[in-house]
Amino acid sequence: MIIELRDVVREYRIGGQTVRALDEVNLRFDGGQFASVVGPSGAGKSTLLHLLGALDSPDYGSVIFNGEDIGRLDDEQQSAFRRHRVGFVFQFFNLLPTLSAWENVAVPKLLDGVRLAKAQPAAVRLLERVGLANRAQHRPAELSGGEMQRVAIARALMMDPPLILADEPTGNLDSTTGAAILSLLAEVAHEDGRARQVVMVTHNSHAATATDRVITLRDGRVGSDELSAVPG
Repeated sequence: MIIELRDVVREYRIGGQTVRALDEVNLRFDGGQFASVVGPSGAGKSTLLHLLGALDSPDYGSVIFNGEDIGRLDDEQQSAFRRHRVGFVFQFFNLLPTLSAWENVAVPKLLDGVRLAKAQPAAVRLLERVGLANRAQHRPAELSGGEMQRVAIARALMMDPPLILADEPTGNLDSTTGAAILSLLAEVAHEDGRARQVVMVTHNSHAATATDRVITLRDGRVGSDELSAVPG
């Protein structure tokens, strides 16, 4: 799996002014890696994540996913791309409170037209993989923050996507629980034979040290792009 951002520019109109959130960004992700994107508020981190996940399109430049310019897809094609090629993990988990853990994991299959009962075995296996085999029937209110984030990671893996995008996944967790979540995301990236890419946006520089690669954004530009000492 290869993702490339080529001369990407994304601008917004705010208060009558044009703000350049990303300014001629060039990056390449080859898969099999856990990368973090860090920088102050307003540096362009969330914009970058949205472009990688086809939640937004660049004004100029290209976002190339395995040879296809996903910024040029129409709405229906981008929706299909998000469902099948990308898994999202959010700071506040975004679980449905009335569903059990396994039902939350199965949601991507439901959106793809698969019956709940048919999706259950795969959902339960994913919960086992993230260490929650005994919590499959529990609703979010019965789970800790770390457990909810594990459910969210399992849900992100439900369609077996090559790309996982994590937006401040440890931001709502204590340091010990956050470290466990970072370790799990690293396992997801380094799984044998998958070449899956995990990209995490974070304000937490300590969390970034747990990743293979640290990309720093400053004023919409890549300030640095360094491999970390963390073994992959």
